[in-house]
Amino acid sequence: MVVGAKMTIQHVPSKGRISIMKIQNFTVHKRHSVIKAVYGALLAVLALASVFIDPVQIFTNWYVQLAEGKFVFEMWQRPTYELRSEVYVFNYTNVREYLAGEHAVMKLQEIGPFKFLEHRTNDNLTVDSALGVMRMRPNTDLEFLPEESVAHYRDVQLTVPNIALIAISTFIADKLGYFANAGAYYSISALGSTLFKNLTAEELIWGYYDPIVSIANKLLPGWIDFEKIGILDRFYAKRPETAEVEIGDASRRFSINLWNDSPGILEQGFTDLNTSVPCNRIKGSYEGLMFPPMMSKDTVFPIYRRQACRIYPFSFAEEVNGEQGFKYYRYELQESAFSKSSEYACPCSHNCLPEGFVDVSNCYYGFPITLSKPHFVGADPAQQKYFEGMKPEIMTENSQFFLEPTIGVPLSLSINVQINIAVRMSSGNPITKPVKDKILPIMRLSVYCNEAPKEVINLLWLRLVIAPPLVLAIQVALFLLGTLVTAQGAYRIWKPQYKLIEQKEKTPARRKSAERRRSSIVLNMSDNCAFKDDDDLAKEAVSLLAITEEDGDFPI
Repeated sequence: MVVGAKMTIQHVPSKGRISIMKIQNFTVHKRHSVIKAVYGALLAVLALASVFIDPVQIFTNWYVQLAEGKFVFEMWQRPTYELRSEVYVFNYTNVREYLAGEHAVMKLQEIGPFKFLEHRTNDNLTVDSALGVMRMRPNTDLEFLPEESVAHYRDVQLTVPNIALIAISTFIADKLGYFANAGAYYSISALGSTLFKNLTAEELIWGYYDPIVSIANKLLPGWIDFEKIGILDRFYAKRPETAEVEIGDASRRFSINLWNDSPGILEQGFTDLNTSVPCNRIKGSYEGLMFPPMMSKDTVFPIYRRQACRIYPFSFAEEVNGEQGFKYYRYELQESAFSKSSEYACPCSHNCLPEGFVDVSNCYYGFPITLSKPHFVGADPAQQKYFEGMKPEIMTENSQFFLEPTIGVPLSLSINVQINIAVRMSSGNPITKPVKDKILPIMRLSVYCNEAPKEVINLLWLRLVIAPPLVLAIQVALFLLGTLVTAQGAYRIWKPQYKLIEQKEKTPARRKSAERRRSSIVLNMSDNCAFKDDDDLAKEAVSLLAITEEDGDFPI
């Protein structure tokens, strides 16, 4: 059929052929005008739709999906945040004078920092999309940085409280009666253990041998499962641990569901969620690796760190304009976090500590380990008076972290805490009498990360600084281009370049020169004697219609 039409056109004389080409051109121009109008409308609609669907947020959601091999998955598996720990130890400089009664207070010298790099990994990381959870085995190691420290810790000599003696004596005083304490007193005295010991900083941090610990390890291995005692050695002791993190519920995304298969801290009295209190409720708390996106400033983030053995609340403090070009929030540890009046304080009915101290003894074998703010900031003034060298007035930096709220990415953090040991005595065992009812400072610990990894900063910069204006520019360009193309197409449909007109009865024998200059062409091919009989289709089409060409065009 197409071949026949082409052959028909080929047999048409020149005038007839020109007229058929005019009909074809009219059809093509008409179709192109419609297509142009449709495409232009689609571009304009696409620009308007992108305003409501926010392609930047769609891409962000896709990018931060938790799937093996993706960026966020790898960040959880091997966090690249450079988390450092600084340890400051307290050296007791007047022990002889104090024990002899010559000095009324104990004099302290703070030595440090001893710097460590904290390596955190989450082994066996798996994502259960059906349940909306992520499971892992947390693991933390410390690497000593001697070149950044005040000295190598093995070269620093200290005089410090004998943690082993005080811990076991206080434990026995709390749990056993007079005669058991009297027996403990004579046993400890026979072993030659003293109330204070001369140690290196390395021994205080990573453990020292004491006859009491050795005997307890042999007689009670189910209780004392170590042969030497050190502060960080116990805080970072290797234990088989598991964690389950929420990823399905957007409002609780990246919060902890279970730690060691429990939604609460058993050592702090947790039994079930119905009777739990903020102090011991792990479910809904955060470790701080990531937070839910788009959280309001009123949100209080409960933070859980296994070494701290309790939940600590952080509240919004201020909005900050960052050097990178985007804003972020600063969250600060609540002033009352270590206070008895805090909503997050653990209930106490026996051997309660003074104001400003947190009891974490149940997480550490029953040893009377307590936490406080550095240099006893906000603590009971009576405890501050027992020591010379504690300077709470200079400790102005509170624990805090900086959060980019759009995605929920932490940028930096600083956690400051002091580790102490509380001393209690039984009348049957007066070995701790010189420091009875006192809380002895052991060391100050600062954990911090000054800035997020470069890849995280680059991602936030692209998402928050570059992408919004770039997408806006594309939206405006698409809308303007679509509107212009639609208008052109509509104009061509309304006023085409080629117009079909009805054939007149008679064509004037002579046309005026003005008509010729207008380039109006009126053809009647039915009178063309050159048509052959097999060209009926072309004759009929041209005999019914005539074409005139207009010079007007759509103004741009």
